[in-house]
Amino acid sequence: MRQLTAIEHGWLEIGEGHSLSPLEAEALATVESMLPPGCLQWGHRRVKFTQFCGVVQVDGLQMEVLPKLTPYQTEAQQRNTLLTMLAYAGDLVGVDTLGAGLATSQTTLLDLFISHFARLLERQLQQGLLRDYRDIDDTLDQVRGRIDLVRQQRENLFKPQRLACRYSELVADIPVNRLLHSALRLVIPLCTSPLLAQQLHALRMRFGHVGTLAFQERGPAVDQLNRMQTRYAPLVALAHLFLDGQFLDARSGSQQAFSLLFDMNRLFERYTANRLRPLARRHGLRLVEQRPRRYLASDEHGKGRVLMRPDIALLDKNQRPVTILDTKWKRLPNQDPLSSLSAADLYQVNAYASTYGCATVGLLYPEQTFLPAGKTYSLQLSGSVNCNVLLQSVAVDGKPVDIVIEAK
Repeated sequence: MRQLTAIEHGWLEIGEGHSLSPLEAEALATVESMLPPGCLQWGHRRVKFTQFCGVVQVDGLQMEVLPKLTPYQTEAQQRNTLLTMLAYAGDLVGVDTLGAGLATSQTTLLDLFISHFARLLERQLQQGLLRDYRDIDDTLDQVRGRIDLVRQQRENLFKPQRLACRYSELVADIPVNRLLHSALRLVIPLCTSPLLAQQLHALRMRFGHVGTLAFQERGPAVDQLNRMQTRYAPLVALAHLFLDGQFLDARSGSQQAFSLLFDMNRLFERYTANRLRPLARRHGLRLVEQRPRRYLASDEHGKGRVLMRPDIALLDKNQRPVTILDTKWKRLPNQDPLSSLSAADLYQVNAYASTYGCATVGLLYPEQTFLPAGKTYSLQLSGSVNCNVLLQSVAVDGKPVDIVIEAK
C-alpha cells in the first residue's frame, strides 16, 4: 500500500515521477462521485482536495489530507490539530481519549482512528461480549419453553414424540455485535501497521459465533441502543463512520475505495461552538448554532426571501441575540489581517448586524501566523448600522478559548 500525504488546498501534480501517477489519478476520478460533493478540484495535470481533510484509499494508494494553518507545522502537528478538533466537535465519539503525541509522522491518520476503535472495543470486551435474548423456534424431543400448538399440528401431527417448541435463548449473534464484527472485518485490510492488524485479528476471534451485516444492512444507530447497550455508543458511532466510508462495486462485491473525510468549514464551526459554550455561560448567555433563523428580505406578498442562519449566536435571558459569530476556516495571507478580509465576508456580517440588530458581530478564524490567539481587531460598520465587527482567532490545539463575545 503506497502512502501519500496531501495538504488541504495543496495541488498534487499528476504524471510519472510526480505525486500521482496517471493510473492513480484515473482511479481517484472514478470514485469522485462517491466522495463528498466538491471535495476535489481538478486542474491541468493536477488535482487538489478543497476544504476536506481525512483519508481516501483507492487502488493500492492511501492518501491522507491534513490541515495546514502555518508553514511551520509538521505532519505530526497537522494530525494532532485535526484529532483535537474532532475530539471537541464530537465527529468521532470518544476520540478524546487519544492523547497528544500519538499522531507521529510514522503513524497514519487512518491507523490512529482504527487503533482508537480497537482500544475502545477491547475495553468493552473485557466486560464480556454483549448478549441478548432471542426467540428460537425448534423441534425437540422434550419441552423447552412452550409448545407452539399451531406448528405442532402442522408439522408433528403424526409425530407425537417430536415437539414444536418456542423458547428464548441468550445469544451473542445480535445486531450490535454484527455491526462491530462488520467494522472489524472492514478495517483489518485498511490498516498499515502489522501490530495493529494482529490486534484486530485477535479481537475478531472474540466474534467467532457472531455473523456480519448483510449487504446494504445498516445495523442499529446510537439512538436505537437499549439501556444495556448504551456503553457501546461510541463504538457504534465509529463503526458506522467506517462502514459508511466504504464504496463497493455492486457487480463484483469487491471493495473499490474507502474515505473518511471531514468538511473543515463545518468541523471548525462545531469545534468553536463547543469551546465557547462554557465562556458564554460565564457571561450569562446561551449559545446556539445555526439559529435564530430570519429572512433578510420579504416580497410584496410578505413572503420571506433569503433565509439567514448564523453559525453561532449568543442569546440573552430574553432570547435576544446580542452577539453573532461567523466562523471562517481560512488562512489570512497578509500580515495585516484587516486587509485580508473579503468584501463578501463584510457584506455578510453587515447583513447579520442589520437583520438581528446586535451590537457586535464576530469573525472567528483559526489561530495562525498573522492572527495569534488573544489578538483582536475591530471595525466599525458604516451607514445606519451601529455595530462593531471583531476579528479574532480561535486556538485549535485544545488550549482555552478566550475571545471578546459582547461589546460593552
